Amino acid sequence: MDKTIRDAEEVARITGAVHGEILIEDAVKDCGVIIAPDGISGNLVFRTLTFLGNGIGHGAPVVNIEDIFVDSSRASHGYESVIRLTVSLALKNNS
Repeated sequence: MDKTIRDAEEVARITGAVHGEILIEDAVKDCGVIIAPDGISGNLVFRTLTFLGNGIGHGAPVVNIEDIFVDSSRASHGYESVIRLTVSLALKNNS
């Protein structure tokens, strides 16, 4: 079994999340957040959901650093949702 699959299963087990494997089409029906293992995969997920699935991107929070950083795409129609996500993370971090 591939290490990334084992890692994803472990993260899901520890956090109580759902490991949806590669089935993005099922994840969007049941999940409000999709976590990609890296930036390249995240970009592919974003482009698939946004351009092919008519979805809306809310940014990608980087979770393995101390500072709050939410990556966004220049292909987004606006930055309001990214700013809202960043502010909500900052408020949660300060509480």
